[in-house]
Amino acid sequence: MKTSSRLSLGADVINLLIPHRRPFSMVDVIESYERRPRPTLRAARHVSANEPVFEGHFPGLHLWPGVYTIEGLGQSGNLLGIIAAYQDAWEAQGRDPNEVIEALQNLALGYRLQPGYKPEVSAALVESLKTHSNLHVGMSASVDVKLLQPVFAGQRIEYIVAQSHLMEDLARYEVEARVEGRTVAKGVMTSTRSIPPLPAPIFG
Repeated sequence: MKTSSRLSLGADVINLLIPHRRPFSMVDVIESYERRPRPTLRAARHVSANEPVFEGHFPGLHLWPGVYTIEGLGQSGNLLGIIAAYQDAWEAQGRDPNEVIEALQNLALGYRLQPGYKPEVSAALVESLKTHSNLHVGMSASVDVKLLQPVFAGQRIEYIVAQSHLMEDLARYEVEARVEGRTVAKGVMTSTRSIPPLPAPIFG
């Protein structure tokens, strides 16, 4: 059985994995995923000059807020945790965990309108994603990330996150963001693996 898998997913599949939506969706694409020797994910986000945040940050200068870079790293960590958790669940059932990767990659074929898409390959995973969608929400518990260089409109941010520790409901990630090969942010983030579904709003 293979212990690592390459993975390439676009925004539509990412939307099935985490609840974030425009304008606060900070990951456009997952470029690779490795389960061993430790879970690691590489993702990216293209910063467009049309981002709503540039209306106020800052007028006349398309400077990407550093907190958005950190949020992108957090969402990448959440994606990593979700994919790894599904593989663990598959393995606990005596199934090949790489079926999860094959199902995700198959979904990417469908969303990209490419030949070879087979709905039955992804059916079990899609049903599980719908049933357990409330478990896909993580919250930051600790953030120790240094912003090293600014990011501007027109640039592409690459996120690299690697799980270093798993402690019951908490996961710790070593994170790095790069632009054009330069490190723009680096540090450690800890987040909850999931939170229970929130109650309905009390104010209507």
